[in-house]
Amino acid sequence: MAMRWRPRQGALRLSPATLLLLLGAAWAPLAAAWGPQGHRTVGAIADRLLEPEARAAVAALLAGDLDKFGAPSGRTTLEAVAVWADEIRGTPADRPRWHYDDIPVCGAAPPREAYCPGGQCNSAQLERLTAVLADVRASPRERNEALKWVVHLLGDLHQPLHAADNGDHGGNDVQVALAGVRTRGRMSLHRAWDTEFVRLALGSRGRQRPPADVAALAAEARGLAADAGQGDPVSWARESNNLARNVAYAFAGFSCGSVPAGIVLLDVPYGQDAQDLVRERLLLAGARLAGLLNATLKARPAAAGDGGAATLRERAKLER
Repeated sequence: MAMRWRPRQGALRLSPATLLLLLGAAWAPLAAAWGPQGHRTVGAIADRLLEPEARAAVAALLAGDLDKFGAPSGRTTLEAVAVWADEIRGTPADRPRWHYDDIPVCGAAPPREAYCPGGQCNSAQLERLTAVLADVRASPRERNEALKWVVHLLGDLHQPLHAADNGDHGGNDVQVALAGVRTRGRMSLHRAWDTEFVRLALGSRGRQRPPADVAALAAEARGLAADAGQGDPVSWARESNNLARNVAYAFAGFSCGSVPAGIVLLDVPYGQDAQDLVRERLLLAGARLAGLLNATLKARPAAAGDGGAATLRERAKLER
C-alpha cells in the first residue's frame, strides 16, 4: 500500500520501502477523536466526492435529522453531522468504546477479540453500522443514525492514537508541550493530535471549521485514495496503529508500558512530521468515507417481500 506522506528533511526518516511495509504488512512486533475541525474537514471532503446516487441517498437520510435533544437539526451534509457522535457524549445514546480500537503499540498485536470484547470497538461497529446503513428494510431513524456514526467513526479510525494504547488511554495520560508553537497551556499527546496538529496542518487559526480550500483538498484526496487503496475498517486500524507506533509515539523518552512522569517536549521535527501525517490522514479519511458511501448507498433491486420498493432513494422517501 503506497502512501504519499513522507517525513520532512531532518525529521524521523522512513524510506518509501519501510513505510510501505509498515502500512501494508501483516501485524508484526514493533518497538477524545479528531476535534470538530478535523471531523468536519473529513465530512466536507466526502461531501464533494459523493457520486450522484449516494448524494441523493444522503440527502434523503438527513432530511429529518434530529439533534441530541430530539429536535430537528436542519443539518443536511456530512460535514454538518460529522460531530454528532461527540455531541451526544453523556446522553443515553453515547457509546464511548465505539470511538477506539485500543490496540497495543508494543509487541505483536493481539486478535481483535482481545481488545474488542463483544464487538465494542470502532472497527467492529463500523462494519456493523455500514450494514445497517445499507439495509433498506431498517427504519429511517436507524439508518440516519448509522450514517452519522459511520461518518464520525471512520474519521476517528484514521487518527493514529484512536487505534493505539500504551497503558495511557491512547496518549491521553501523556502530557506534552509543542516546541515553537504557542498553545493554550499544557495538553495531552492525544489532544495535540486531535486539535493542535490539525490546526497547524490545515493552516487555520480556528479549531471548528474546515479550511476554505476544501475543493482543492478533495481533489488531492481522490488521488491519495487511488494510491493508497480503499481498504476496510480492519486495515484502517492497522494503518493507524503502525503510524502510532512509528510516528505518534516516537518522542524522546518513550517506553513500552510506561507513562512519562513529566511533560514531554515534542520537538520541531516531530511537529513537522505530525502535521504532514495529520493532513494526509484527514484527506484519506474523507476520500475513503466517500468511497464507502458510494458503494454502500447504491440502489439495489427490490428483494422478494420488499413491496416493490425499487431503489434506496424511493424507499427512503416512502418511509419518512
